[in-house]
Amino acid sequence: MSNKIIVALDSSHGAWRAVEYVAKIFGQTPGVEVTLLHVLADPPAVFWDDGHILQENERQARQKIVAQWQLAQEKEWQILANRARERMLAAGLQGKAVTSKFKPKMSDVAEEIIEEATAGGYDTIVMGRRGLGTVKSLLIGSVAQKVMQYARGCAVIVAE
Repeated sequence: MSNKIIVALDSSHGAWRAVEYVAKIFGQTPGVEVTLLHVLADPPAVFWDDGHILQENERQARQKIVAQWQLAQEKEWQILANRARERMLAAGLQGKAVTSKFKPKMSDVAEEIIEEATAGGYDTIVMGRRGLGTVKSLLIGSVAQKVMQYARGCAVIVAE
């Protein structure tokens, strides 16, 4: 059975289903460690370059705004991570066994999840699938699909 699990966490219903799945299946399993991982999305387009070379003061002002945005995103995510952590603890996992990690996006979200799983020696990645309409609900989201396709050396569970 898995000892180290990453739960890919965002504000989607599918991600919460992944939290519920891990709590239900692994909550009473001794020795399980769970990391709640969130990969920050790209900054909104309004923060991108305006199409001209920025003056030093413009560049510094933009960096400050982006840093404030990122801090706000981290605070919002921390609320969700705390809620997920509480669910894990209620299911029986020990306090030290549940951690959270916030990771700024440097490349593709799926690649970031796989990189974290590989670097941390995780056995299992648990994530939700994209929740879409009736016909499209048979499809798996692009992030989940990429993780399933490219993750090596660990199990990938897509919770519905």
